[in-house]
Amino acid sequence: MDKPLLTFAIAAFNQEAFIREAVEAAFAQNYSPLEIVLSDDCSRDRTFEIIQEMAAAYRGPHRLILNRNPSQLSIGGHINRIVEVSHGELIVGAAGDDISLPDRTQAAFEAWEQSGRKATSIFSDYVQIDENGNQIGKLLESERTEIATSGPVEEKADALSYLETLQPLVFGCAHSFSRQLFRTFGNLPNQIIHEDNALALRSVLIGKLIHIRRPLVKYRVHGNNIYIRNRDRTADLKALKRQEDWLRRNFANREIMYQGFLLDLECARRKGIIGREAFDKGCALAARKRFRFARQKQFLTSSIFGKCRLLIGLWRDGLDQKDKSMLLRRLLPQSILLSSRLIAGYGAVAFRRVLKPRPSSV
Repeated sequence: MDKPLLTFAIAAFNQEAFIREAVEAAFAQNYSPLEIVLSDDCSRDRTFEIIQEMAAAYRGPHRLILNRNPSQLSIGGHINRIVEVSHGELIVGAAGDDISLPDRTQAAFEAWEQSGRKATSIFSDYVQIDENGNQIGKLLESERTEIATSGPVEEKADALSYLETLQPLVFGCAHSFSRQLFRTFGNLPNQIIHEDNALALRSVLIGKLIHIRRPLVKYRVHGNNIYIRNRDRTADLKALKRQEDWLRRNFANREIMYQGFLLDLECARRKGIIGREAFDKGCALAARKRFRFARQKQFLTSSIFGKCRLLIGLWRDGLDQKDKSMLLRRLLPQSILLSSRLIAGYGAVAFRRVLKPRPSSV
């Protein structure tokens, strides 16, 4: 039987230093027939110019589709646009700063076939690399049960458990998804950032999640990755301020994510995909989570009296100890908080240096 057309899509934004390697990896995919969508979200650097140059010079077997959004759409809107201009039933997603191995699309196709083409989310493991492409230890790690196989494994979940835990963790950098998720639920919210979570919930509701337990993507960690920089306690005050801004945006993005979950649950109920009891419980859970993230976002920009009021409400809502500690620290004025974090960071570095054993002289 003839193999179906699949789509390999690169979503790029301000990644001129890395886009060439990402596009070369797309060109090197050994699955056929394949269309490659090279899409730029209105970058302010030379990302799209490099894409155009490489597309003009390409002489390989794959069909190319070039797209540049006239204005920045953010991640959700960008994914919607890629789905609109592409044609493959399965869309292999990639970022403009990561590198996919040549057999990534073929592996996704084989996992899809093994599922009877019922899999709607397929994701693999990945390795992390630095700015120069050197492999580094994982800074982002998921909790999972080890299984002695490198092949596809179905990750089972129900809607309520996924809304509560966001498990199984779908690695967005290594995610392939079915067009059926958009036929059933429509477009993602344009402003959504956590598109991997949004698509995973849709798959929990109508399809299957398949995990390929071997690395098929090199995920790049670099200076523009705010999530990674947030782990650096010895940064300067400007970097620490950016981390506080990131925290506020993260709460806002999580609020938007759970609002999107509510919309998809309502769609699933209208179409008879989910029963009344599960729908009511899911909506109550998603609404509570959305409200909690909204209040945490509000907490960060409130006065000390407003923070105390919000903290009491969050405490009653069952906030976990980690989040309690995080918010308690931020009762301090931001200038004092950042200064204390900087001092603590450098103090920890100095303490480690004192304890570090010195090499013995020969």
